[in-house]
Amino acid sequence: MSDSTSRPGRRAAPSGPARRVGPLDVLAIVIPLLTVGAISLVSPVVDDATTRPPAEVSLTRTTLVCPAALPGAGTVSVASATGGSGEVTTRLPAEDTLALDGTARVATSRPVVLQADGELAAGLVAGRYGEGTATSCDLPSPEQWFTGVGASAEHASVLELTNPDRGPAVADVAVLGPDGPVDVPAMRGVTVPGGRTVRFDLAAVVPDRSDLSLRVVVSRGRLGAHVVDLVDELGRGARSRDWLPPQAAPATTSYVLGLGGKPGDRVLAVANPGDDEVRVALRVVTQESEFTPSRLEELTVPPGATTSVDLTGVLQGDAARGAIGLRLDSSLPVTASLRTLASGDLSHAVAGAPLDDRAALTLPRGPGRLVLAGADTAGVVTYTLRDQRGREVARERVAVGPGVSPRIKLDPEATQLDLVVQRTTVVAVVEVGPPGLAVVPLTPLVLRGLVADVRPSLR
Repeated sequence: MSDSTSRPGRRAAPSGPARRVGPLDVLAIVIPLLTVGAISLVSPVVDDATTRPPAEVSLTRTTLVCPAALPGAGTVSVASATGGSGEVTTRLPAEDTLALDGTARVATSRPVVLQADGELAAGLVAGRYGEGTATSCDLPSPEQWFTGVGASAEHASVLELTNPDRGPAVADVAVLGPDGPVDVPAMRGVTVPGGRTVRFDLAAVVPDRSDLSLRVVVSRGRLGAHVVDLVDELGRGARSRDWLPPQAAPATTSYVLGLGGKPGDRVLAVANPGDDEVRVALRVVTQESEFTPSRLEELTVPPGATTSVDLTGVLQGDAARGAIGLRLDSSLPVTASLRTLASGDLSHAVAGAPLDDRAALTLPRGPGRLVLAGADTAGVVTYTLRDQRGREVARERVAVGPGVSPRIKLDPEATQLDLVVQRTTVVAVVEVGPPGLAVVPLTPLVLRGLVADVRPSLR
């Protein structure tokens, strides 16, 4: 039997032409390989930052809100701290233009909205003044504090909210009473239509014989907030009103400046927005020193509450002679105001904002004093005064430092004040009067705007 004989159970392999590799087969192999290689050459962008600060840009538009007038305070004064001139738009109730070259005035008793565009946007300042009354016209703010408001027949306050825009704005007003937060449904979710003003008489909305404090938070749109405070000693007693300035935020160290110089009844109100009890140490500020009189005791403020203390006796004593203000050092951030009734005239001093660059203010004609305090290190403050035509009438460099708190008489013809702070931080106010007394805090001058850094999300 030969070897070529087939064995049982074994099949012969089929025979035929071999399969060729085509172009599509090559591409199917090469393209994935090239893609993987290209990806391996790309370095991933490492960005650990989840938030970025806003960018500074030149202001193109500024809006200021002035409250309705008090009796005898029907004039609004407007100026440019940068010396600019041009037209400012005035609104509420009707739109008009105001030629600005130096200090201009608008005679109206209604709330006023001022708007400047272009070069005039940076450094626009304004104020409303009357006999013994004064307040600044402010930028709409998302949050403001008013400390020591009243809601009774003897001491009453009115909150005024003005919407400078066409669309509606919404705000929530929290009320802090002597025992803690007060539930006031009428002041939650307050809607102010475009171009309108809404007022709350606290004596009607939340009647209370104790001092209260307000926190105004704007959740939609923009609002200008102002408070008018009234003291009425029933019968033949004094009846006087003035604006209560706002405080931007609570602080652990506060300077409350502007006592005038006349003796009077003085009540300090302190608000604690936190969840823990706060201890507050008080010191008297004079032009040469800061000290604690023996009768000035530490305050204790419950959580979410407002506490008031009568300081008339302390500030009229020989130990506090020459006092220009108070310093408050608290264990947690608080807000504060000092209410003074002197010779039948009401005035308010509030915790001021620290200044480290520039500030500006319009002034009424008449007596006035610039008060500086709270310098943390030795530095220099330069103030410049201009008249109604924008001409410089005075310029002076003033040395300040820890325990050095000047109180400077201003030229009665000046209608504008410009302040430059160097190498330190100070708190500054202007006392206006006589007749009467009004205290206007200086706030940082807004010369540039902020634009948020917005980027697409990768999620």
